[in-house]
Amino acid sequence: MHSLPPLTALSAFFVACHAGSYTAAAKELYITHGAVSRHIQVVEKWFGVNLFIKQGQRRVPTPYALTLARELGGALDTLSDIALRYGNGGRNNVFNVSVPTTLSLKWLLPRLDDFYGRYPQANLQISSANTEQLHIIGHYDLLIRREPSMTEYSAIPFLQDTHCLMASPDLLARYSIKTVEDIFACPRIETLTRPGHWNQWLEAAGVKKTPVNGSRRYDHFHVSLHAMLEGIGIGLGPVNTLSAEIVRGNLVPLFPDIRIAPCHYHALTPVGVQKTLLHQAFEDWLVTQGCA
Repeated sequence: MHSLPPLTALSAFFVACHAGSYTAAAKELYITHGAVSRHIQVVEKWFGVNLFIKQGQRRVPTPYALTLARELGGALDTLSDIALRYGNGGRNNVFNVSVPTTLSLKWLLPRLDDFYGRYPQANLQISSANTEQLHIIGHYDLLIRREPSMTEYSAIPFLQDTHCLMASPDLLARYSIKTVEDIFACPRIETLTRPGHWNQWLEAAGVKKTPVNGSRRYDHFHVSLHAMLEGIGIGLGPVNTLSAEIVRGNLVPLFPDIRIAPCHYHALTPVGVQKTLLHQAFEDWLVTQGCA
C-alpha cells in the first residue's frame, strides 16, 4: 500500500484552506492553533512544498494549497460516505439513491411510505437529478435512469412507461376537446429536453396539420408538468409516472389510446459494489411497484 499523510493532518489542512487561517481552523476543529500548525507541517513535509505563507499576522493558503484542497475535498467526501454507509459493521442502513426529478417527485416519493412500512429501520437518502445531471455519477449505491447506456453498471428494469396527451380539469373547463383537431385551439406545452414529442404524437394521431403558434416552452419536464397542472396548456406526459396525479383527478389523459415515446426505467448498481440486504430489498420493491 502506498504511504499516505495521516488523515487527521489532511483534515486539518483541508479545513485550514477553507477557513482561510490557522486560527479559524483551530476554532472550527476545537483544537489549538499550535495543533493546526503541527498538522500543516506534517502535510508540507509529505508533499515537499510550503502550503501556507505569512500575510500580516495570519498564515494563509497558497494557490497550490487551494488547488490541492479542491482535489482533496472529493477524496474526503468519498471517505466520509464510505464511513457512513459501512460504519458500525454496515448496520447504519444509509442507502443513497439518485433519481430523475419527475420520477422522484411523482412516482417514487408517493410510494415510499410502503417501503418504510416494510423496512422501518431503512434510511434512504434520495437525490434528484435533472436532465443535465443524469450523466453525473456521485457516490450513490443505486441510480435510476431511463436507458442503461453505461457498461460499468448492472441494470434491473422495473418500470415501463409511455406518453400520452394530458390536461388539467381547469383547462378542460375552458376548452372543449372532443376531436384531435380541437387541440390546435389550446395552448400547447413543449419541453426542450424532450424534443420531437409533439411531432411524434401528431404523426401517431394521423394529423397532417403542423401547429404554428400557441406553444409554451419550458426547459425541463418538471416545469412543464407544473404548467400542465396549473392549466396553462395541454402537454405530453408519462402515464405510469404520473399515475398518482391521474388517479387524484389532477390530470386527465386525452385520447389515451394514442401513445408515444416508450421508455423503461432501470435500477443501476455500479459493477463491483457488494449489494447489502437493504440494497436487494429496495430493488425487489421497485420491481414490485413497477409491476403494480
